[in-house]
Amino acid sequence: MTNQTQNLFIVEDDQENSLKLHEFLEKRFGTIYTIFTYTNAVQALTKVDENTSVIVLDYNYFGEEGTKIVNFIKNINNKTKVIILSNNEDIGATIDSYKIEDNAYLSKGKGIKKKLNTTIFKIIAYPANYLQERYSLSQAFVYTVFVFILFSLIIFIGMQIL
Repeated sequence: MTNQTQNLFIVEDDQENSLKLHEFLEKRFGTIYTIFTYTNAVQALTKVDENTSVIVLDYNYFGEEGTKIVNFIKNINNKTKVIILSNNEDIGATIDSYKIEDNAYLSKGKGIKKKLNTTIFKIIAYPANYLQERYSLSQAFVYTVFVFILFSLIIFIGMQIL
């Protein structure tokens, strides 16, 4: 097992927002992810690789092109989770029409930090996801180990009852 660092990218053209997001995410997820901030989407895309787990995109920066950026990211690494932030609450319906799987669309404003925290936590909270990202294990191996542990626990409890 190799312990590989997973990357979280922030792609935001506003320097102030970018810095705030970076500080917030570093405090909460800095031990799990190496966090990089980009103000240029092209530069960020050149850095996406197999170790890129999460990308937080500013939809207002990309506008209609945001979905194309997501498609480029998915072509490079289809396991990368993309979180798109938007000022427009109605944009969700428009974005949903693209049906890009495994992505989250969050409305900026009140409670955005909590929503972002919850969304990223959901991505890493599942033990299988964490083990896959942290140690580059295959999904089949992780689930096999979990099933083995579950059956072992059931047998152990059963033996204790008898």
